[in-house]
Amino acid sequence: MIFGRCGCLNKLKILKVIIGILSILVLIGGAFWAFMLFFGGRALKGITIVIEEFVAQSSVLMLGLCIAVTLLLMKLLASRRINHPKQYYAIILLGLTISGFNAASLLATPYTIINANQEFDEAFGLNWENSIPSNVQNYFLPTPYFFSSHFLSIPEREITVETDVLFYTGENITLYFDVYRPIIPASQLPGNGSIIINLHPGAWMSGGKGTWNMISTSKYLAGQGYVVFDIEYGLIDWFEYGAEAPDTPEYVMGNFTIEDQVRHIGIFTNRCVSEFAATYGGNLDSVYFMGRSAGAHLAGVGGLGYNYDFHNTTFSPNMTVKGVIPLYPPSAAPELLLKQNRTENPDLYNAYDLVHLADNQDPPVLIFQGTSDGQVWIELVEQLDDDLEAKGVDCCLLKFPFAGHANDFVLSSNIGQVWIYYLERFLYLTQNIS
Repeated sequence: MIFGRCGCLNKLKILKVIIGILSILVLIGGAFWAFMLFFGGRALKGITIVIEEFVAQSSVLMLGLCIAVTLLLMKLLASRRINHPKQYYAIILLGLTISGFNAASLLATPYTIINANQEFDEAFGLNWENSIPSNVQNYFLPTPYFFSSHFLSIPEREITVETDVLFYTGENITLYFDVYRPIIPASQLPGNGSIIINLHPGAWMSGGKGTWNMISTSKYLAGQGYVVFDIEYGLIDWFEYGAEAPDTPEYVMGNFTIEDQVRHIGIFTNRCVSEFAATYGGNLDSVYFMGRSAGAHLAGVGGLGYNYDFHNTTFSPNMTVKGVIPLYPPSAAPELLLKQNRTENPDLYNAYDLVHLADNQDPPVLIFQGTSDGQVWIELVEQLDDDLEAKGVDCCLLKFPFAGHANDFVLSSNIGQVWIYYLERFLYLTQNIS
């Protein structure tokens, strides 16, 4: 009987040790997560460039885990509080500190909202919220952020999705698009059939439509009455930037440059005007270019360069661009990805430089940018915002403190909710700008 009780006590002691070790490991992970929140992959580079894409939008989960294991350690170490108070309180203080740092993104949400409102006030006037009819606002998120929604999915309206529609064959590649559109008549919804040409990320050399281009956002916008074309473009097979994104299709890879990619997008615009807009109920009088990372740069070239002489035969002239929506955008093309470098052909370089393309005839721009982005630095995007406004472009820069690259994946997060709230309003406000 004594041996049985001793065996149980030993097992209990071992279990406590295991739980304690696991709790410490969680806090170590929380400390790393907090570091990434503040500094992103910019400081350590390497694999941290990829990890930063998941940090901010999962920081509330990490916050909960760190608080939970801190409370657990308090329970496990309760007997040491009397004999070893310094050790006890040091561990508890460490746990609470790590938890607090992981709350940074959540606690910064009011700043993000205040900044976004200021940006919209400057672009659309102080009365912009009242210019949206109440029957339209009924389709929108009622508040920029609601804590309980963080743990739920944002409601999606019924839509229809058609995938892998061919729009180009040539140059040993085939290019397809997926289209997201509402089931009920778009004229009854805020989007009114406006077309969004959505361009995927991937450093110009990888990635693709679908999962890597934030399907949840495309579905949400389709439910608002937009016709979203998630399109492919030829990828550069001789350039390597980090690891290639999983599921990058081989049938789009080729000996291309950024000029070729923009040409492919131009081919889509011409097919859209001649065929796809009518087929899918898109409104050619209200077109948006939207993209992420490398796709954001290409979207900027499309949206700001459609009226630029260099590109006057690239994009269809029979559509009206109402806005540009670049998320974490490079402001210019890397010189090595053009046919000639900046010194050899400055006109070519300028034709893929967003600031050079901009003029006061261009549509408004809405930028998403995280302050801890290690791939596209916040300072460069702030400079892009200033330069576009100096050129006469109405530009709204939504800054998300502690967010890294590609932090718009989870729409129910504090980052995702704020982004969707202002995105849907930007789209509606710009539809009627002539």
